[in-house]
Amino acid sequence: MFKSHLALGFFIGLIFISYFNVPYPVLFILLVTVFSGLPDIDHPKSKYGRKLWFISIPISWVSKHRGIFHSVYPPLLIFFVLSYFNYSYLGIAIAIGYIAHLIGDAVTKQGINFLHPFSTFEIRGPMTTGAFLETIVFFVIMGLNIFFTARVIGLV
Repeated sequence: MFKSHLALGFFIGLIFISYFNVPYPVLFILLVTVFSGLPDIDHPKSKYGRKLWFISIPISWVSKHRGIFHSVYPPLLIFFVLSYFNYSYLGIAIAIGYIAHLIGDAVTKQGINFLHPFSTFEIRGPMTTGAFLETIVFFVIMGLNIFFTARVIGLV
């Protein structure tokens, strides 16, 4: 699902820069895309978990996968901390990428709890992670990415 998260992050980044005046839009979309994989840091076998095992393994000891790191609180905390230190540009990009990941996980059968640990309400969708439907959705999102990229740069 890693590729799907990156594709969705890229797409949401494109939508964001279409509606808001963002300085350095290419950098912004790159940051959103990279950070759309961040919530899976709570799983040592994820793409980022394997690369950042020294962070991922300790996190996995205190948090289950799709627990607190798959709630709305980490991106909000990151945004507010970075904004406090005058890095709101980075904070917004990270938060948007992070939330794009949460949206992607919310449409899977495993779902997520946006308000974990303060609520037990989970949002679940029809997709099975790694199944054929996810592949179709991935290619649809990639097609939209190509279209909107061409539109943003003025080719369409």
